[in-house]
Amino acid sequence: MIVFCHIPKTAGSSFQFILENSLGVFACHTNHTKRPVFTQRDLDFARKMFPGLRSIAGHNLVDPLSLAVPNPFYLTFLREPVARVFSHYQASVLSGNRRTFEEELLRREGLENLHVKLMSGGRNLDKAKRFLETCGFVGLTEKFELSLQVLEQLSPYPLNLNYKRKNLAPDNRIKKSLENDSRLVEMTREYNKLDLELYSFAVNEIFPKMCAKAGLNPADKVASHDHYTSEIKWKYLLCHFYNMSFYRQVCKVHNRHFSASVPAGDLAGK
Repeated sequence: MIVFCHIPKTAGSSFQFILENSLGVFACHTNHTKRPVFTQRDLDFARKMFPGLRSIAGHNLVDPLSLAVPNPFYLTFLREPVARVFSHYQASVLSGNRRTFEEELLRREGLENLHVKLMSGGRNLDKAKRFLETCGFVGLTEKFELSLQVLEQLSPYPLNLNYKRKNLAPDNRIKKSLENDSRLVEMTREYNKLDLELYSFAVNEIFPKMCAKAGLNPADKVASHDHYTSEIKWKYLLCHFYNMSFYRQVCKVHNRHFSASVPAGDLAGK
């Protein structure tokens, strides 16, 4: 089973389209649980809701190695941490956030070492590195097309790599303004030291090994798969419909029932 640890603002939404358009109703979008962390209980329930389940993917797959997954194929994408943080902040502003970048950096968990925290469940760099070493595939946002070519060779399932870019900012003025402020760049680096080290580890050690395993070179130039002008593709639409109209709704009922059946003290400790 594919386990996609989706780090926000790493081209993960574009990749998730590929995953869902390839696997259809056998792909589970874990965000529909509406829970901050996708637990073993959630996985066991998803396997009942998705007969023949082939992939789970979402922002709430925290510490994926803690899940008992049958025949797991872990995968993720990393992005240069400062660029990822600036893009994350820009997206929040375009969605209505009015706090300054410094205010957001000081208070928002998602702008501080998010790669490491999602992969390890905390600020545990060594554990995050072990996760990358366990992965069947690790891609880089900066080499997205080459990463797809590598994955095509390593994936346990056939994938249709064609896609339409998703979640693109209408312009990058906010991000460029931050990039031109050396003080904010240095502040962001200071707040993301663990992610910077993890990214360096991925670029210099993990990704070259993935390329070699796939018979490719990290410096190879490959053609883009950004061919679609529409997301109206039958497998993707079936996946989207099943996840939104069935799985998401059943999760609401399941979560209410679970909350009602578990003592408050037990819930607080989870």
